[in-house]
Order: sequence, then structure tokens, then C-alpha cells
Amino acid sequence: MRNLLPLRSALAPTTTVAALAAVAATVAVGAGIATAPAAVSAAPARVTLVAADAGTDVSAVATDGTDVRYQGLTVRIPAAGEGVQAAAQSTSGDLSITVSRSADGSVVVKTDKHEHSVAQAANAITTRADAAKTCTDSAYALAGWKLPSFTWYYNPAGTPAALSGTAAAAVTSGTTALSSACGQRTIGLAANYGGQTSAAVQVGAAGNCIGNDGRNVIGWVAGNGKWLGMTCTYYKTVNGAKTVTGTDTALNTQYKFFTSTANCANAYDLQSVVLHERGHSLGLNHVDQTAHASAVMTPALSACSVGKRTLGLGDYKGLAAMYGTR
Repeated sequence: MRNLLPLRSALAPTTTVAALAAVAATVAVGAGIATAPAAVSAAPARVTLVAADAGTDVSAVATDGTDVRYQGLTVRIPAAGEGVQAAAQSTSGDLSITVSRSADGSVVVKTDKHEHSVAQAANAITTRADAAKTCTDSAYALAGWKLPSFTWYYNPAGTPAALSGTAAAAVTSGTTALSSACGQRTIGLAANYGGQTSAAVQVGAAGNCIGNDGRNVIGWVAGNGKWLGMTCTYYKTVNGAKTVTGTDTALNTQYKFFTSTANCANAYDLQSVVLHERGHSLGLNHVDQTAHASAVMTPALSACSVGKRTLGLGDYKGLAAMYGTR
């Protein structure tokens, strides 16, 4: 009789059921009978947030280890030595969060929230609040960063139909208004228009900074947050100096804007909103709404007001302190 025992050598006595199952699964995937199981994603690293100052309450800030969220604003935690600010201007105040990562990996957060009741005109054009102090109030506040140069682009996609023929000029005027005020010398940083672009504004509808391509684009976004304009500014810190690497501004089509004083009906002045957002890009922070009502960098803007189309003396002084004059 033939010895049948050698047939058992195909399966070693130590082979387990689990091993057999793994072999069968591999064969099934290779044959297209089954799909490979999804890879298990690693959980985001735990991040400890550090308050930048006494005015920042980190308990009001949330993070999943990748993004940081505050009052509807979201920014991605940057690389070591870098930072990003999301600043949003609303009809009743301004909100911002600045997140930076130190060389040792710690994540530093600064929040800024200003709510102020501003009388909302329905149709009548109004001028600058406390106009007599426009060229005497020298107060300003700085964010701490500077632009090395400023070439900017305009993406007209999504421009509201009512502004199709005037928006580009208003955006340009709001940007060039950065150069001087109150008969003072021109600031040292020149704003150079690079032309229209199809590059997207890297600001999300929900109030999130979604990337930095270094192009400095301003344009329109159908936002679902309560903001008129929002600016995302990215910077690097080298030897203690913060240098901007990109800054984008979104204008929210959820709200009505106007460019001509003849067509305001519960709308907001485009040029004034642009100038305020440009102040954030260049490194200005907010000043108190009541004490410095004539400044562009007050948090709130009222409907139908054209009073913030030019810098106040304090706004100018802040820019001159950073960029010098020429």
C-alpha cells in the first residue's frame, strides 16, 4: 500500500487558522473577489495651545491637532517658525485668531474679538464718525508682521451684477488709499497691481484659511458666515522678525455692497471694506471703536457709510512706523 502521509507536508503542523484566513484573503483580493480593507489613519497628534497674551482664553479655542477653530474662524496649524491670522470684519465688530508654531513645536494662539453696536443707516449716506479727529488722533495698534513687498491681484469671478462695472476700480482705490493720509509723506511700501487673475482667493465660505499660494489675491466668495470681508495672512519668523509670505482677502457676496453714493440701500461701501482689510494684510490691528472712531482700523462699519475710504492719522502712523516713508 502507498504511504499517504507525505501529502500532509503541504501544510505545516504549526499553521494556524488565522494564518490560513490571511492567505485566503490575500488570494481573494488578488483575484478581484474582495477589496482590501481601508488603512487605519493615525489619530492627530495631541496639541497643547498656549495663550499669546492675557486677553486670550484658550478654553474658547478648539483644536483637533490639525486645525484651530475660534468663533467660526478656522486656520491650519502652521509649520514651526510660521504663523497665520484669520481676520473677519462684520457689521457689528471684528474677529480674529492668530496661530503660530514656535521652533520648539508649541502652538501659540492669540484671539481678538470686538463687538460694537453701530447705528445702521437704511438709505442715507453718512460720513466719517468723529471726523474732526481724522488728522489729529494718532493712535494705532500693530500685529507684528511686515510685507517685504506688495504685488496684488484681483479675481473678478463672482462679482455682484450691480457692481460689475465699478468693483475693480473700488478695490484699486481701497488699496492705493494705503499710501498716505492727512497731507503726510507716502509710506515706503508700494502697492503694485499685478492685474486680474483666475487664481482663487484662498478663503473658505465658512470663514477658514485654506492655503497660501503667495499670490496676494482679493476677490469674491459666497460666504455663509457673518462677515463683510475676511483676510488670511501668512508669515514666517526669522531671527525674531515676522515676514508675510502671502495674504488673501475675500469679499462676502452674502452682503450688499455699493461703490456710488447714489445707490446705497442697506449696503456697505466696498472701498471702505477693502481699505480696512488691507490694513490687516500690512500689519495693522484694531483700535477702540469709541475712543478712536475716526480710524479705519476700528472694528465695525455701518451701512451706507463712506467715512472710511481714506486712512486716519493713526492708521497712517502705524504703517509709517513699519515701512517708513518716501
